Amino acid sequence: MVDGSLFLSILVLVIGFSVLAYTTFAFAHVRITDSDMTELDRLRREGVLPESPRLVEDFKLVHAKLAEIAPAVYLRQEVWLQMYFHLLRLARWMRPDSDGLERELLRLSAYQAGHYRTALTRLEALKNPGF
Repeated sequence: MVDGSLFLSILVLVIGFSVLAYTTFAFAHVRITDSDMTELDRLRREGVLPESPRLVEDFKLVHAKLAEIAPAVYLRQEVWLQMYFHLLRLARWMRPDSDGLERELLRLSAYQAGHYRTALTRLEALKNPGF
């Protein structure tokens, strides 16, 4: 407890969580700003993702596929990706008509698709080491 006060302890916890959420949001936003959107299109053409874009489901699908092969190619999935994904979903729940949040979810999926492409490239190199 902070100075023996439950109210101050809760206030410090709320402020700390707010700072954590903001720094995660700011860090992730900067990281995904220049995501390669063509990677999502490539995954759609290859049939990995469905033809019609679904923001939340696309991210979850790419995340699950990446989780399957990531240990084999020693590719870690960053913790901030999941945190940012959940923060965006919470913000989207609070403001469902925000185009900016839709764009951020699309960029996040594209960023994750880039990681998936990297993992596939590494897996192919492991399967065919001579090439």
